[in-house]
Parts: sequence; structure tokens; C-alpha cells
Amino acid sequence: MRGLLLAAALGCSNLNGDSDAPVTIDVFPPAGSGISGQVEIGDTTVLTARALNQQGDSIAAAFVWRTADTGIVFLDPQTGEVSGKQPGTARVQARTGSLISDFITLAVVPMADSLLLIPPDSARLLAADTASAPLVAQLDTLNPDGPLSGRAIVYQVAQFFPAADSASLNGGLFALNATTTSTGQPSVPVYVRKIPGRPHPDSVYVEIRSFRPSGALIPGSGQMFIVRFDP
Repeated sequence: MRGLLLAAALGCSNLNGDSDAPVTIDVFPPAGSGISGQVEIGDTTVLTARALNQQGDSIAAAFVWRTADTGIVFLDPQTGEVSGKQPGTARVQARTGSLISDFITLAVVPMADSLLLIPPDSARLLAADTASAPLVAQLDTLNPDGPLSGRAIVYQVAQFFPAADSASLNGGLFALNATTTSTGQPSVPVYVRKIPGRPHPDSVYVEIRSFRPSGALIPGSGQMFIVRFDP
């Protein structure tokens, strides 16, 4: 009985002790591009963590990062800077003092070398047409560990001539994220369509972009398709 009372007393002491002592760690995967939980082979990104006290408030803490997997390597275990080494998955965790976080899993994916605009880079809508031919972009890699599936290519209506919201991309959108297949091309065709009941523009410029998991633009981003409209 005395032992039980002593244990209870110690437990209460911990709960009512240092309110700024960390009791849990939240670990966040890289999400610079919205591609949460990925790192490219040969690219670097930074993981982040936060320590919480008993009240659930964030408190200052220094972390050391570690992994037992070979798919990634920590370039700096103190800052969480990590680089992809080989395709697959890798589990990582953070530690502050004697407190260790749960594991999170990162997907290690091939590096995209460039974003290609597949010709033709222009299209024409006749008076009877409601939508253009597909605007085809492709993520390309020289890495034999491909494919580049499950990545995102951003299509965005950049300019109208003359200025007017009178044409859109699929489903009435002016920007969309197209998910790639193993070919590196969108799984669903992307096209420009007329908006019923509005005068059509003379032309529409559609910009393509793609991002690394670290948030950096992939070379080839910024190219544009031009879609012209016949009277």
C-alpha cells in the first residue's frame, strides 16, 4: 500500500511540476509544394517538429533527428535537413532530451529533371467547338528508378486577350492540379473550354508549373500553351 501511495504521489508531482517541460512531440513531413511526406532522390528538404507541454502549448525545444532506414540520409540531424538516396519509404523520428516522437513515414521518389510541354504548344477552337484538344505536359526523369506517377502538374489560366473570364479549364476552373500517371503525363486530359453565354476571348494563355516536394520549381516550369478562338 505504501508503494502505491508513493507512486501516486510521484505521478501527481510530475503532472503538477514544470509546466514548460515537453510531454509530446509533433513531427511534420515536408509540405513545401503540398506534396506531403515526399522527398526526391538527390534533393534536400527540411523536416519540422514542435514540442508540446501538458497544456498542449508549443514550447521551445532543440531536436535531434534519426532514421534506421537507408532510403534517406540526414545532412544535419540538428536541423532536420534530409536528402533522398534510394526509392521506397523511410521512417524518421525526432528526439528532445529523453522524449522521442512517433515515427512518420516518408516516400522517397525519383527526381524530376524537367517539365516538358508536349507539342503542339498552341491550339485553335473553331466556332462550333466547345473545348480545345488536350494540353499535354509531362514530367521527365533520367533516373532509371522512375516512374513519376502521383506527382502534380499545375495548369493555370495566365492571360486572356482581351481580358475576360470567358474561358476556363476543365469543369470551369482557372487553375487545377493534374495528377500524373507512370508516363509523367496527366491522368485526366486538361483542356480549355468556352464558358456558355459569354463572348469568347481572342486567345487564352495557360501556364504549366510543377514543384519538388521541397517547394522548388522544376526546370521547364513557366512554359505556356496558347489557345486561339475563331470568330
